[in-house]
Formats: sequence, C-alpha cells, structure tokens
Amino acid sequence: MARKDIKDVRRVQLIEATIDSIAKYGFARTTLADVARHAKLSQGIVSFYFDSKEELLIATLRHMVEGYEAFSEAAVRRAGPAPAARLAAMVAADFDPAMASRKQVTVWYAFWGETRWRKEFLDLCTRWSAAYQDRTHAVIQQVIDAGGYEGLDAGAIARGLNAMIDGLWLNILLDPKACDRKEALRVCRTYLAQLFPREFDRRADIASAA
Repeated sequence: MARKDIKDVRRVQLIEATIDSIAKYGFARTTLADVARHAKLSQGIVSFYFDSKEELLIATLRHMVEGYEAFSEAAVRRAGPAPAARLAAMVAADFDPAMASRKQVTVWYAFWGETRWRKEFLDLCTRWSAAYQDRTHAVIQQVIDAGGYEGLDAGAIARGLNAMIDGLWLNILLDPKACDRKEALRVCRTYLAQLFPREFDRRADIASAA
C-alpha cells in the first residue's frame, strides 16, 4: 500500500473512532485518548494526524457530511430519471441503516448542538443544509411539473419535508421503539402521498427501511 493510501486509511480510522467515542461518551467527554483506544492506535498517532481535538472534530464532521451527500446522491442516481422515484430515493436514503442508525443520529445531534458556539461547525452544517434544501426543492419541482400539479410551492414542501426528517431522526434517537426507521419512512411517504397521490402510494412497500 502506498504511503498516501496508508495515511488516508489512518485518518479515516481515527475519524470513525471519533464517531464511536462521541456516540459512547458524548461530545465533551471524548478525548484524544478515547479516540486512540477506539482506533486501537497510540495517542501519538492521533497527534501525528491531527494537531488538536478541535481539528479532529472538524475533520469528523466534514467526513460525515461528505459521506451523507455521497450516499444520497448515489441512491438518487440508482433510482433513474423519474422525478418521483428520485424523490422517494432521497427520502429512503435518509432512513437507511447506514445513515440513520442510532449511533449516527446521536453523533449528528451532538454536532448540531455545538453549532451555536463553534463557527466551523455552523458553517459546515449551514452549507450542507442549504445544499440539501436546494436538491430537495429541485426534485419536488420536477415532480410537480411532471405530474401537472398546480398551486403547490416546491420550496415550502421541501422545507416541510426536511424539517419532518430532522424531527423523525430525533424521534428515532429519543424513543426508537415508538418510531423506528420503517415508521419514519412511512410518515414521510404519507406526507408526500397527500401532495402527490398519483406518485406516492401510502400502501407502498417500504421494507427497505427496516
């Protein structure tokens, strides 16, 4: 393995260990020693790749944002050209186990909770949120145009859908027995079915969220 490849693997290993540590101990209690232990590496290795905990946390948040965007975009590409299928794929990706496990949601909320005090976190999360809103708005507008719907505000629908997804992630975090990924996806599809009844059948199979 080339030296650059080894370096990239080590960085990802440390970032994944940071995610594990935040999920287990919380944001404030996570230390570089915890990260080293979860990664099964020496603390000196952590310090070699990251000058501080702050730098490691920023890299971790960037890694999560980029991973989320790549996962969502890949799901949309696989869905094909039909706007409704692309929208359904975006929503389903949000509740895929890879994106909405309790560990992942815990860490997302940990970072979101720090945005008020950390400008770097706020900037990353704001850009990510705005980009997702733009993508959702665009595909919803395509569904409206393709279906010949009138009097619908694509931007408002997108904003409502995205707020619903954030709230359902919180439900998954607080009470996963009352609201699991399958139930969360059903709720979103019910919302879309009220707006686009021809494209979204509330009885549709959503087993992929399980």
